[in-house]
Amino acid sequence: MLFGPAYKGIPLAASIAIAFAKRECIFPYAYNRKEAKDHGEGGTVVGAPLNGKVLIIDDVISAGTSVRESVELIQAHGAIACGVSIALDRQEKGLGELSAVQEVEQKNMIPVVSIAQLSDLLAHIESSDELAQHLPAIASYQQQYCVETRTSR
Repeated sequence: MLFGPAYKGIPLAASIAIAFAKRECIFPYAYNRKEAKDHGEGGTVVGAPLNGKVLIIDDVISAGTSVRESVELIQAHGAIACGVSIALDRQEKGLGELSAVQEVEQKNMIPVVSIAQLSDLLAHIESSDELAQHLPAIASYQQQYCVETRTSR
């Protein structure tokens, strides 16, 4: 099943579930609320019951807090977090020498797969005369925040 952490993971998980359903491949999905609801259906989890293997879907990983909380929630419901899929790996430093993504993989013993990495975005920008003006800002960002730096053209 799919799990979308609040807030950005919610529409991503729902969109992916819908895309699979259009191909007649049904994946239930759920998401969490930031704060428990004490009326109506209540609780912090909305959607399908968390069970079996669960893929966490989110936009990016910053400090890994969202993934850690998601894994804990999934495990508390007796399910197994089997991986994380993110839209963009910003290749940012974690707390140590590893990237935040690598730290999440190590700490939770699950793979993290991204659709694209910052280096992919940078390669696209480098190939565009129109976008190349942004290379100095990106190089500065990389030097300050990223585990991997590349030189601009």
